[in-house]
Amino acid sequence: MWKTILKVCILTGVAAYLTFAVTTLNRSDENQVCRGLGIIVHDADSTGFINENEVREMLVANKLFPEGKAIKDIDLAKMEKVLVASPYIDKALCYLAADGRVGIQVTPRIPVLHVLNNAGEDFYIDNRGSIMPRGYHQIDLIVMTGNINKKTAGPLYAPMGRMLNKDDFWNRQIQEIHITHAGEIEITPRIGDHIIQLGDTSALDDKLYRMRTFYTEGLDKAGWNKYKTISLKFNNQVICTKR
Repeated sequence: MWKTILKVCILTGVAAYLTFAVTTLNRSDENQVCRGLGIIVHDADSTGFINENEVREMLVANKLFPEGKAIKDIDLAKMEKVLVASPYIDKALCYLAADGRVGIQVTPRIPVLHVLNNAGEDFYIDNRGSIMPRGYHQIDLIVMTGNINKKTAGPLYAPMGRMLNKDDFWNRQIQEIHITHAGEIEITPRIGDHIIQLGDTSALDDKLYRMRTFYTEGLDKAGWNKYKTISLKFNNQVICTKR
């Protein structure tokens, strides 16, 4: 009997302590002030479109800068919402660290093509097909010119941009991609005085493979300036037009 009474007393004491501890900690958290801000921008060097200072400026401009504020007054969800509203930020995670600091992790959008179209618009296409404004940012990417509709450019050309950026050979070899009035793709290479005609965006991996094979097996022997145009528009064919 006395053992049962002892267990009940112990359990009651533990429950009372936990209640006291949780209540005390909650009160402490409510009164705690944010002691600092830690910002991590993933892959910042690879894009150059967003940095720690710009993240701070966005929070200050929206009156959400957390440092010095009471923890209870910091709206982490709203901070994330403001950050991902930026055309240069893909993801944002804001959290409260155990030491009373607020941590922010930002993932930038990754541009894959730089567009200068016939309408005089200057913008970037990111790897997910979204449009990124030019702003004051600049990055060395393959340039697209010509008849490009800004509203449809992202989903139409982002797959090509992703493919070319992953291929070191074509990333170095392509000087410009031009879209004709008929919507066909023409490539101006850095080496060789010719135009590569790809037609539409279908089977691009196969077309570029055929062109690269022709470079090594054909142009190396015939000469890189022998042809005016090299067309890959038709399956399993490489059609050349002499000068």
